[in-house]
This record gives sequence, structure tokens and C-alpha cells, in this order.
Amino acid sequence: MNIYKKTVVCAVMITVAMILISNPAPTAQGNVAGAPIGKTGSPGDASNCTGCHAGTASAGGSITSDVPASGYIPGTTYTITASITVSGLSRFGFEVSPQSATGLQKGSLVVTNSTETKLVGSTAKYITHKTAGTSGVGFKTWSFNWTAPVSGSGNAIMYGAFMASNANGTNTGDQVFLSNLLIQEDLTASIASYASEIGMVIYPNPAQEKLYVKTIDAYENIGTLEIIDISGRIIKTINYEKLSQGKSIDITDLPGGVYVLRIHSDNGIGIKKFIKN
Repeated sequence: MNIYKKTVVCAVMITVAMILISNPAPTAQGNVAGAPIGKTGSPGDASNCTGCHAGTASAGGSITSDVPASGYIPGTTYTITASITVSGLSRFGFEVSPQSATGLQKGSLVVTNSTETKLVGSTAKYITHKTAGTSGVGFKTWSFNWTAPVSGSGNAIMYGAFMASNANGTNTGDQVFLSNLLIQEDLTASIASYASEIGMVIYPNPAQEKLYVKTIDAYENIGTLEIIDISGRIIKTINYEKLSQGKSIDITDLPGGVYVLRIHSDNGIGIKKFIKN
């Protein structure tokens, strides 16, 4: 091969290489071994799986728990289940994180299936899939534990992002879903951790218009009655010098739901939970 031919061949090879570098073939952008941190779609994360996969995120997937309707008890461990269903697909992924509405970590995550899931982040704020936890036939489910935060932490929200992949080797055609689960704190359990029990009866319960408060000692000095909603917010305060037996409280302005009545007296603090119909 003469010098001219060698020069032409080299020039062609360099041109092809430059084209390949500037226009690489589509490749999958998925993270089969686990999602990067901060992809749950929560307000605090402000990011989801569409950063690596084409398309837009839509509502879907499911996050459930065995936390009772009354809310979590601080320090108690519960089971969380995350699942996704998309017919015809066989590869799935997820990332879930317990956060406040502003992105603060709430409680701690615990891996219960180390083959399929793992914790990520410096404070183990997130749980995601591993390679062995991506296969399914139209659906996939992952389970793990969550230990509730300390008393007074307020609501926790399980934010989750789910990926349903067509496994075609590119970043197109995949589907991203977002879901969340609100878990309230059991306010009565939290208050009971520091409240002493005093003699008090409330009725009827559930109540609709009036709630009656009866003390064992009709002349016990009552300073304040507080009505607190399930999020821990004091929504009504009533001051008394003396609470006589059968005193009524007007609750017609309260929305239906679960509330706590906290009473401050000479003998301490007492709490009672009631339902407004």
C-alpha cells in the first residue's frame, strides 16, 4: 500500500470514529442494579426516573403498609410493600423513601430481602431494587420494614418511583410511575408518653354537635381544654376556671375525623381520643 492509500484509509477511519463518538448508538440508561439516590419524585428530591429514561412520569404503582388507621406508634417497626403492575412487561425497578413534605428523612428503613433490595444514601434514606429483584411477569412486588421515628415527628410520607422497562436495550419505551403513602403519627400514643392520666370521661363518642366532659371530681380545677387534630395541630382552645360535671363543648365547626381532647388540671394532663361524625 502506497503512502497515498494509507493516508486515505487513515482519514476514513478517523472520520468514522468521530461520527461514532458524536452519534453513539442508543443504549439503555437503566440502573438494573439499583436506582441512583434521590429519584423518588418527592418534593424534596425533585427528580425521578425520567432523568435516565425517556418519557414523562404518571401516577401509578402502589405503596401499602400494615400501619393501623390510627397511625404509627413511635419506634415501632412496620412492613411496607411496594408494587407495580404493567401487562406485557417483565423487568421492573423501584425506589422508595420515607420523608416529610420538605424532604426530611422520617424513621429508618430496614432490608428484609437482601437478595432483591438494598439501602442507598449516606443515611440509608432510600431503598431500591438489586439486579436479582427486577424480574416479573406483568408485575413486581418488593417488601421491606420501616421503623417509625421518635414521638412528635409528625406525618411521614412514603414517596416512591417505579420503572416498568421493555428491556429493548435503549432508553425509549420504558414507563415511569410515581406514588406516595401518607402515614400519620398516632397522636394519642405520642401524647400518652408524657401525659398523666386524670379522672375524665367524654361522651358521646363518636359525637356530632356536642361533646360532654365529665370529671370524677366535680370541683377539680381545670385550666385549659385543647382539641388537637391527628397531625398534632391545636385547632381549638377552651379556658375554664372550674369544669363542672356534664360541661359541653360545641364541635359543630370541626370537620369529620379523629381528634384528641387534652385537658390540663391541677392533677396533671389527661388525654382522650374522640371521633367527630
